[in-house]
Amino acid sequence: MKVFITGSQGCLGSTMQNLLRREGINYLGVDIQQIDISDFKRLNEVVLNYRPDVILHFAAISDVDACEKEPELAFRINTLATLGIALVARKIKAKLVYTSTNFIFDGNTEKPYFEYDTPNPISEYGKTKYLGEKYIKDICDNYFIIRTAWLFGKNSKTFASRFLQQKEKNKSISVICDQIGSFTYNIDLAEAILNLIKTENYGTYHITNSGYGTWLDFLLKAKELMRFNTELIPVKTEELKLPAPRPRFAPLGSKNYEFLFGKRMRPWQDALADFVKSLMQG
Repeated sequence: MKVFITGSQGCLGSTMQNLLRREGINYLGVDIQQIDISDFKRLNEVVLNYRPDVILHFAAISDVDACEKEPELAFRINTLATLGIALVARKIKAKLVYTSTNFIFDGNTEKPYFEYDTPNPISEYGKTKYLGEKYIKDICDNYFIIRTAWLFGKNSKTFASRFLQQKEKNKSISVICDQIGSFTYNIDLAEAILNLIKTENYGTYHITNSGYGTWLDFLLKAKELMRFNTELIPVKTEELKLPAPRPRFAPLGSKNYEFLFGKRMRPWQDALADFVKSLMQG
């Protein structure tokens, strides 16, 4: 098996490279420093030269507020580049993995979203990622659309992950307390993706750690595990006046992955405990 990875230096991409290396699987990873994925001609040259069996398309502008401020750039990278990757994947008959997001849902519900629920994105980020999904479904047969959420772990750019990796913690920080979602440990997500690409059970999958909560819940659990002294101050989303709207309640429920492999992803609290352990061990 040969694997081509976009966004190879990001949180998930770097974790995936470590996993593939450990498994003895050949791969080629590219990031923005090597290639502009919206340059169709260059992308085709690189992929056709390598001729992978699997394409892992992780590259995206995932900064939700940046997408809101620069919708044309978000569309070019998150949507049009995905169109180009879908076309080249079809040309070489490669399996295509596309990571999507819970931001394709509006959050106006009281229960988790499953794979069969109807998307209704309310932000530019959510809209561009959902359009990417639609292009893939229209163009490819051999695809895995992986919807995930709130990635944490080493190399994660989320506020919580960066805070936990600081050696000198702030005396106090404000933490959003009114958005509810699912948490995903980058190592668990990479392993789940590896499980999927070894199959031909194509389709849409929701992959996160089980359970859900707010970022305040997450950091309170981390505080319990790490015993840091930082005061966690609850803050509501509207107080921050952020450019992009956020889904209020958008945990992802999993039917397809659990049915295929006969098990649930482990609880986010257990995954967080492993992440904290890795940080404390250095």
